[in-house]
Amino acid sequence: MSIIDRYMLRELFKVLLAIVLLLSLILSSLGFVQLLEKAAIGDLNPQVVLPLMGYQILRFLARSLPPAFFLAVLAVLGRLYRDSEMTALAACGIGTARIYRALSLALIPMVPLTAWLALSIQPWAAGAMETIFVAQKQVAADLIGLKAGRFNEYHQGDLVFYVESLDEQRGEMHNIFIQNRQHQTLGLITADAGRHSYNPRTGDHFLTLHEGRRYEGDPGTADLTIAEFGTYTLRIAESPTQLRDARAARTTAQLYASPDVQDRAEFWERLSYPLSLITLMLTAIPLSRSLPRQSLYGRMFLAFLVYFAFLNMHAISVSWMKKQVTPEWLGIWWVQVVLLLLAALALSLDSRWVKRLRRRLRWTVAITPVAAQ
Repeated sequence: MSIIDRYMLRELFKVLLAIVLLLSLILSSLGFVQLLEKAAIGDLNPQVVLPLMGYQILRFLARSLPPAFFLAVLAVLGRLYRDSEMTALAACGIGTARIYRALSLALIPMVPLTAWLALSIQPWAAGAMETIFVAQKQVAADLIGLKAGRFNEYHQGDLVFYVESLDEQRGEMHNIFIQNRQHQTLGLITADAGRHSYNPRTGDHFLTLHEGRRYEGDPGTADLTIAEFGTYTLRIAESPTQLRDARAARTTAQLYASPDVQDRAEFWERLSYPLSLITLMLTAIPLSRSLPRQSLYGRMFLAFLVYFAFLNMHAISVSWMKKQVTPEWLGIWWVQVVLLLLAALALSLDSRWVKRLRRRLRWTVAITPVAAQ
């Protein structure tokens, strides 16, 4: 590795580390505010806020590395052009191919790291977050308003029950009285004990009763049915929050082996993060080039437009694949092809033969009026 390679890699990784830390700080601040809001209204235990924030950073770190690497390349090469260091390197015979070689060395650790974060750490962090959320739902009966010593009403009065005592740590209830109306039929249920449970797949809350009786019939009539039960389960409330996407917590091997097109789309989306490092680097090098008297901000603005267009096309491609708008063999790879074509176009516009053609066209346009006179 030459001195030029070491110099460029050192500058690149310094800027990359600063951008990753900045993005992590922004992400953690936004996530911390959202988690504190949930903890303030009782949806979360305050003790799990910090672990959830750590898992959230790990979950989104893989998708943060490609834009961070893209911005780092733009910043480093833009500074070299602004300080005329690239002009000095070009005078020493170091051209664009050498710059590509130096920056490609940074991909050797970055691509495996991003792949490991996307394929292994991201689903693990999502699963850990899902486990914490489900555990909070399981143990927190207060989330649905279960209070001991008072009548609790659900389903617009069709379900009313009374709990004499409630063990919040173990989730057990004692001496339960329930009035339930189903299909215009009134039923009364009494039980010695019960337990609250939560189904993470449907988001519903259930109450399982033990050792009780059920009375069913119309008030004021002799039509009355009495039944004893050992275990009786009924749904008492639907989750007020939307269900979380369990697909994000599945392992990469499960997604790859699944025949579901949405699982396959999730798999290819994870795999696109390390591949985006390569295509974004190839695009960033020609976009960061500027002449000594040329404004740097114009090229930077163009680079940001290219990245945001790539980001939107990537989201659209994933959505199209999940909705089967595009065939599975096409997947989301057409976005990478479009980005490579943009990189080739930007590189060709700065090539020597294009510049020679521009000078020749300007010279021809300048000579034509003189010749006409």
